[in-house]
Amino acid sequence: TLIAAVAALVAGAMSMAAGEYVSVSSQHDTEQADLSRERAELKADIVGEGEELAQIYRERGVDDATAHLVSRELMAKDALGAHARDELGITAT
Repeated sequence: TLIAAVAALVAGAMSMAAGEYVSVSSQHDTEQADLSRERAELKADIVGEGEELAQIYRERGVDDATAHLVSRELMAKDALGAHARDELGITAT
């Protein structure tokens, strides 16, 4: 009975670990696909993407002039990082 209990405990732990690995791996794949799509959008239409970012800031309550200023400054430093964080909700790129 003790051996069966230990075996069940180990099997349960391994099952949980496998499930967590699949979940994290799937999340990572999704984030990488989102970042790849965002890179392409930035390359195709940097001006439109800047406006999109400014719109996100306006929706958060920032006035139009400040939203555009923040968008320009963040995109000048790291356009993909700004979009990943504020548009996609990805905090580590």
